[in-house]
Amino acid sequence: MRSMFFRVAAKITQRQDGQAVLVTVVFLAVVLVVTLGGITLPLVRTFQSDRDILKSARSYYAAESGSEDAAYRISQFKHYSPNYNLTIDDVQAAVTITENGSNKAVESRGDDDERIRTLSASLNLTTDQVHFFYGIQIGDGGLSMNNNALVNGNVYSNGNIIGSNGAIITGSAVVAGGITSEPSIEWATHDADYFFANSSANRDVAQSFIANATAQLNRTSVYLGKVGNPTANITVRITADNGNKPANSSLVTTVITPSMVGVTPSWINVSFSAPPNLTSGSKYWILLDNSSFSATNYWNWRKDSTDGYPNNTAKYTSACCSGNPTWTDVGGDLAFRVWLGGTNTKIDGLIIGDTQQGLGKANMFVNTTIHGSSCPNPYCVVDNPPREELPISAGVIQDWRDLAAAGGTCGPPVCDTNGNYSLNNNAVGSLGPIRVPGSLAVNNGSRLTITGTIWVGGVISLDNNSVIQLDAGYGPKSGVILTDSTASVNNNVQFYGSGQSGSYVMLLSAKDAPASVTININNNSEGVIYYASGGRLYLNNNALAREAVGYGISMNNGATITYESGLQNLFFSSGPGASFQINRWEEI
Repeated sequence: MRSMFFRVAAKITQRQDGQAVLVTVVFLAVVLVVTLGGITLPLVRTFQSDRDILKSARSYYAAESGSEDAAYRISQFKHYSPNYNLTIDDVQAAVTITENGSNKAVESRGDDDERIRTLSASLNLTTDQVHFFYGIQIGDGGLSMNNNALVNGNVYSNGNIIGSNGAIITGSAVVAGGITSEPSIEWATHDADYFFANSSANRDVAQSFIANATAQLNRTSVYLGKVGNPTANITVRITADNGNKPANSSLVTTVITPSMVGVTPSWINVSFSAPPNLTSGSKYWILLDNSSFSATNYWNWRKDSTDGYPNNTAKYTSACCSGNPTWTDVGGDLAFRVWLGGTNTKIDGLIIGDTQQGLGKANMFVNTTIHGSSCPNPYCVVDNPPREELPISAGVIQDWRDLAAAGGTCGPPVCDTNGNYSLNNNAVGSLGPIRVPGSLAVNNGSRLTITGTIWVGGVISLDNNSVIQLDAGYGPKSGVILTDSTASVNNNVQFYGSGQSGSYVMLLSAKDAPASVTININNNSEGVIYYASGGRLYLNNNALAREAVGYGISMNNGATITYESGLQNLFFSSGPGASFQINRWEEI
């Protein structure tokens, strides 16, 4: 009996000991799990947090790209849809554009794995504005960059971009497909005004032409002026022929903004984002479509009253593009030019961007590095980009001449008997609005204050630590000094606006000499905007600028152009008409 008791007791003791061991093991396991959890959970949370931050940042940059893309399309009057998607590095931005009168609201929603960031922007239609979107914009003369020349910003060129010896563009570079030097078809004769959009009956007007080749339509020009201050854009349509009148549907459209057109008629060049293919021997129409009409603010397309262009003519209607419009003969041919086909262009010998950024688009790439590696790579996009025409027409430049001349012609004692104006050896002077029939020279530490638009008939020479500045009365607006000849800026010349943000000086050469240097900038001279639509800009020896536009541009020996975003919204005290200004940009 006792032995049985001890055996039972031993079993109970063994069972209790086993349970104790099990409890101890479970306890230690729980402690281990809790300890490991205490170590790993913060690491997991940190990893998840870092991943969320990265995805959130990617969403933000996608949303920002969507906002910038929409703002560019609106401000440049490009085609856009009210709702569209843009993909940046596999992250999608959903862009929504809504309109309220002259205002446009942009909302861009970036979404990387449901880490959503949304940006909102508001654009408002303003007056008296020239729009510079690129650090450098170049016509068919192209860009040459040598010996460490630098562009901090983007470049858009209608001609080749050629670089050597460390030339760098930090942003993107685009070279459009080239065109022939002369138009393929034109009727440039004009002897009379033709006013349109001054009544409901002649709101829309069109000129026919016959294609002389089967090729792309890369550029169209119309000889256009404005009366008063029309504020609505003109829609330029290219249509097929429908029984000797324009078809209702369009092959392609673009716009002419009031800012492109002067009171003085001139050739207004337009290009198309998707150039249409025309067929040799077929008739087509250049149609200017207006959304409104006014008895005081309207348009003037110069015409040949003899109707001399064989088998073609001009017509007008009250509403061009729906139903069955009635077209009536204008009584002549309207002046136009057309370029069909083109030439190959290239980017050669450049560094564009760095390992984190940079993009190039051109017909061809030669010896070029983009986004940190040699072409070809995904950032060297072989393409035929559309042309970008220069933003200031000859008519607008003539309006500036007329404005200056309205202030009088410079003579003694301000100018000498030959109409030359000069400041020398720390002299101080003010000038404008005025026409200077001779030359203008500011040298050796002198200071010229611009009080109105200055039109110089001869050479402009600015040298040796001199200062050119706008009068404080310009406020937030900008001013122009222009020459019909050449200009040189040398040895530490400085330009200043009025003192208020957004105010700049533009030095402009109107000389038509495509193969020649019409503005020469040297030796640390710092300017804001240089514009040479008919010639070449040459920047040398650490010359600096904030914006450069020219038929052609050459940069050498450390010359630098740094684009300022404020130049996108550049107002002048007189001149061009209307464009869109960004007045709000924020995350919501």
